[in-house]
Amino acid sequence: MGAAGSSGPLAMSPGPVPGTSPLRRPGAQYTVLLYRVAVVAVALWALLATTTVVWILARGGLGAISQLVDSPARLFSSASLEVWALGAVGAFLVFFAAFLLCQAVGRGLLRLLDPRPLAWPAGLAAPESPVRLLTFASERPDAFTFALLRPRLGFSWTRDEVIMVSDALLGALDPEEWTAVVAHELGHVHEKDGRYLTFLRTFAHLMRWDPILAAVAVGFTRREEFRADADAVELTRRPRALARAIYKASRLATPSHPGPLAGLLGPGGRRGQRQTFERIRRLVALAESGQFEEEAVA
Repeated sequence: MGAAGSSGPLAMSPGPVPGTSPLRRPGAQYTVLLYRVAVVAVALWALLATTTVVWILARGGLGAISQLVDSPARLFSSASLEVWALGAVGAFLVFFAAFLLCQAVGRGLLRLLDPRPLAWPAGLAAPESPVRLLTFASERPDAFTFALLRPRLGFSWTRDEVIMVSDALLGALDPEEWTAVVAHELGHVHEKDGRYLTFLRTFAHLMRWDPILAAVAVGFTRREEFRADADAVELTRRPRALARAIYKASRLATPSHPGPLAGLLGPGGRRGQRQTFERIRRLVALAESGQFEEEAVA
């Protein structure tokens, strides 16, 4: 998901602030590679799952399940080539629908929420590529990132990276906590979560009948929230500030259900509450570990 170029004046990230260093971690390339491998694996699994469903429906529905269980090789026989072709078309259509939905939701957020530009936090280094920092009116304390494809001249495409923060969250945080939240979202931008993770979550929702895809999306969401916390700590050196921000957001938030777009508190629901507690626990443990001098004297 992301930001449309025609949405009016938007705040762009400045260059690196003197005395700070942009977020550059060797793990970022590993994360992108892992995402790409996951997308390929999910595509192959979706092909298999969709083809299996088509095979069962073409052979009488529920009664064909016992036939396939007794002899799984039937699915891979030459007589099933037409079924595999239909399964491939179905999997592609779901993939394409997930991509379009991600783009539509991002553009819809920019139109419906009418976001306003935010000043970049002082002292926080910006990533190497520009990022749009916006706030929007909402009673829900939240922050999230997304990316949009935007056409350019010459039949090429560029990506708009966007960080959006609700005014309810802004009003609840002090400057140190606010900086930590932006640093957390920068971690998502740097690891390209707005591109890959949002797509995987959306795809899993479109194929909600498949528990394997749901487990993959949940696992990646959990991993990336903890990883973005670590990136924020690396940038700000203040784990306790991020822990306070997450705690305040959780106290103000209303119960929610998992959706394609995970915000500051993760996927929502009971799973999200447990994950929030664990994130706070880890951040407090980091603050008390003695690794951060400013935190130790706070």
